[in-house]
Amino acid sequence: MARISRNALLAIALVISSGCGQTGAGPPSPSPPPGDGQSATPAPAQDPCGETAGKVKQHAQQPEIRSVTMQGQCTLVSIETTLGDGESDTAQKICDSAAEVAYSGDTNSISVQGRSGKELSVGIAGAKCLAQP
Repeated sequence: MARISRNALLAIALVISSGCGQTGAGPPSPSPPPGDGQSATPAPAQDPCGETAGKVKQHAQQPEIRSVTMQGQCTLVSIETTLGDGESDTAQKICDSAAEVAYSGDTNSISVQGRSGKELSVGIAGAKCLAQP
């Protein structure tokens, strides 16, 4: 078996006792650059479809509306409501109101669904909304 020299043992002992590998040893770590997630306010989320869904919800302002979302690469305004399956006339009124502000950018259609998920009214750019039977 090979023997370790006395000088090698002394060098190892000095390295261990000098704090090699201990917390705080070595050069201080650099502080993060400004704007590196250290701010208290998160960056606003980017809406890839612009403000269309918000405009529709604000403009329509019907108590039956549960949510307004954009779908299909921002081409469809989807409006979920609390309406029953037989309330397609009310859904058509919601669609007509949404159509006043919805058709901008790539948006070219509107769908209003009842609480069961059934589509109650549809609209396309350049035409009146239709109630579904």
